[in-house]
Amino acid sequence: MITAFVNSMGTMRRVSLEEGQEVPFAATWIDLMSPTPAETKTIEASLGLEFPTKEEMSEIEVSSRLYQEGGAFFLTATVLTKADSVIPESHPVTFILSGHRLITLRHADPLPFRSFASQVERPGHACPSGEAALMGLFDAIIDRIADILEHVQADMDSLSNETFTRRKRLAGLDFEAMLQRIGRCQTLTSKARDSLVSIGRLLTFLGRPGDAKTDKALGRNVKTLIRDVTSLSDHATFLLSNINFLLDATLGMLNIEQNGIIKIFSVAAVVFLPPTLIASIYGMNFEHMPVEIHSTYGYPIALVVMLLSAVLPYFFFKRKGWL
Repeated sequence: MITAFVNSMGTMRRVSLEEGQEVPFAATWIDLMSPTPAETKTIEASLGLEFPTKEEMSEIEVSSRLYQEGGAFFLTATVLTKADSVIPESHPVTFILSGHRLITLRHADPLPFRSFASQVERPGHACPSGEAALMGLFDAIIDRIADILEHVQADMDSLSNETFTRRKRLAGLDFEAMLQRIGRCQTLTSKARDSLVSIGRLLTFLGRPGDAKTDKALGRNVKTLIRDVTSLSDHATFLLSNINFLLDATLGMLNIEQNGIIKIFSVAAVVFLPPTLIASIYGMNFEHMPVEIHSTYGYPIALVVMLLSAVLPYFFFKRKGWL
């Protein structure tokens, strides 16, 4: 699907391009969402550019992601998608800055693209150039990552409170659900940090000195976004360390709970061992047994002895604080 955003009367008008249709001259942003080979060839011929393939977009070498060709700048960043789903994903997105026109090539639908597209269609929010659209998209992506990190921080605080401020025993905690939440927080934070690193490299490449493309306005925007990316990357690193600590603490609590259960079984075995021994002795069928076997009070005495042999160890463990 190819969508062009055309400046018109102080706003931007969304135009869906059909296969073979020419790109409007006033279009400052052209968005290619999972284009077919025919659609890609049409836009390439119209703009005189050669777009990277999906496999080339996924390469991790900086030289394959950030380069200049034919007077255009090809910038590929990793963008976090499906952050609200059970399994977050990361997909490469290529930003092509050709003259004063922006072309985006993507095979996923991140939320910042939808929100930014809705924003530029409102009156007074038009992007006069591709550079402005590029900065607006990066600002939307970075804001989305900041929101994700804030949600992760809130979830981690909730998990920390459940783990460390519970007054009663830990038996009521669902450790499996807690570990799943910690794992999701780790995945989100890791993918967010990966996205921030790729965007930081892209902005550094875009704002490097000596290029005619970096006018003053663009340079100021790039510097502001770099500061935002740096601060969010530091925060993501801090969150990852907290997540690792909380994971270790949760596993420690789980070990404590398991040790408590094992301790109960061990104490129960020790408590019932003496009565079992007494009952086993007097349950033997030898011909010559002690005189208490034939005593009238032998049976109740044996019961009392077995009861005392069970109660005394219990109170002993209780006094020692082992129960």
